[in-house]
Amino acid sequence: MKRLLLLLLYIIIINDSVKSAVISDNGDVDEQGLYSKSDHVMILTRKNFDRRVYGQKHSLLVEFYNSYCGHCRAFAPKFKSFAADIVSWKNVIQLAVLDCSVDENNEICRQFEIMAYPSFRYLHENYVKGNANVGERFESTDSAEKLKSQLISKLQSEQSMGRLAFAPPLGIASYATYTSALSDVPNDVIYTFLIFENANSTVGSELALDTSTYKQIRVKRVFDNCELANIAGVTHFPGLVAVRATLEPTPLTPKLPTKLNLLKAINTFLRSKNYAFPASEIDMKDNNLYSNSEEKLKLSNSDVVYYSDLEKTLKTIFHTEITRHKTLKAEELQALLNFLDILLVAFPFKGNLRSYTEDLAQTLRTKSVWGGSEVYDLVKRLENTHAPVYITDLDYIGCKGSQPKYRGYTCGLWTLFHTLTVNAANKPGVQGPKVLTAVHGYVKHFFGCTECAEHFQAMAARNRLFNVKENDKAILWLWISHNEVNLRLAGDLTEDPEHPKIQYPSTLKCPECRLSRGAWNLPAVYEYLQRVYGADNIQEGQRISKSSALATSPFSDLDIGMLSLLYTA
Repeated sequence: MKRLLLLLLYIIIINDSVKSAVISDNGDVDEQGLYSKSDHVMILTRKNFDRRVYGQKHSLLVEFYNSYCGHCRAFAPKFKSFAADIVSWKNVIQLAVLDCSVDENNEICRQFEIMAYPSFRYLHENYVKGNANVGERFESTDSAEKLKSQLISKLQSEQSMGRLAFAPPLGIASYATYTSALSDVPNDVIYTFLIFENANSTVGSELALDTSTYKQIRVKRVFDNCELANIAGVTHFPGLVAVRATLEPTPLTPKLPTKLNLLKAINTFLRSKNYAFPASEIDMKDNNLYSNSEEKLKLSNSDVVYYSDLEKTLKTIFHTEITRHKTLKAEELQALLNFLDILLVAFPFKGNLRSYTEDLAQTLRTKSVWGGSEVYDLVKRLENTHAPVYITDLDYIGCKGSQPKYRGYTCGLWTLFHTLTVNAANKPGVQGPKVLTAVHGYVKHFFGCTECAEHFQAMAARNRLFNVKENDKAILWLWISHNEVNLRLAGDLTEDPEHPKIQYPSTLKCPECRLSRGAWNLPAVYEYLQRVYGADNIQEGQRISKSSALATSPFSDLDIGMLSLLYTA
């Protein structure tokens, strides 16, 4: 009997533990993609999206981004700084992020019609889920200050329409006396800070939001040309006057009335009155997401192509990139079919990946219009049909960065493109130019980094991609263009410090690729590209084969003058 009671007690404990585990599995994560929770942003996932977004008492500004997008990587530090700067606004507005490169998040990005990265959407408080409810689009910007200005203007507009009733007043008005200015101030407010400014200024609203957690304090915006401005003796704008509940004014305008100096003046005044400030909400802990030295990549030879890199890249293409369109038809669908066709011609398939790709291409040809979710379901269904589709662990090896935010998919994409041009040249006929055309269509319609795609299209037009008619020229066109991109991005925030963007191949990797004065030896470069990207030389793992056959250079009919001119253009 005693043993039975113990057994029942054990079962109850286990059941309670299981229930607790289920309840705690709410989809919240500490980090994902380019952000962690210490960055003062809400990390959204498929599992927590509805709970975190809909029906909230505060509004949200959501950044939909792609962790391999160079522009997103460059903007992430600015967005983190912005988030830390406005953390005191959290009762009014919170910043959130969603990584569209994560498979499980893809459907949400499609529902919100995200076609460019990063994209920003404003969602007001008590937002309701619905097919047409995709938030209000914010203009993309490369400046956190411009984004903040957009946000403040939006909050002002929202409040004027009756929303954000719980937020501090953000509107501006004219007053003739201190009494009229304080007429709507709650009785428990000890000090009201009047900001005299013009209607287009956002300084007063920003100060109101900055001090929104201060108890018994109110910030109000006042027109700089109203009668009260004359009474207060304000001559420099934005101007600042502190007014006690007893209507006693204290001028506080600093010599240089910037937002920061005005906030400093408010805080200095309150300290002089022994005001009890709210506890600081900024935790300045060092956030090193990738400090484990064992995680850092140390390869003996970076000029090696790994099949795992190619598979990982293709899986991202199939799961994330081609499924992000809400509707796939016409030019976009044809571009996808062209890309799949060139994969079937030039990709060095292993295992079931070829039959899977063939089935995908054939099925996509059966309809002229596809929904993005339909394509995603098709991708997953065919993966089950042809399982196992992938033979590797689907992790980057040669393209792995020194930190998660570096390299990865973008490196894998360049590697894939080079592999296709090189191996297409070894097939019957003239397939190389078709690779370039398919690559152009893919980048234009499916590459998630919008700014990168625009740069590529401009480069393709400038470097006459569609004029390339021969296999060898296609291989060298892509190499030249890759080096042009490396030159543009060298020293950029997106550059991995342990893998600098150089003009490749380096003299260390290919000394014969340079002539005596540093000019390119194009026949040697061609042989180098064949050696690195040829199907027979692709490595499955980290063991590097030292023997590889060199392809014969077909430069007897190659217009070297055209290529040299193209490279220096």
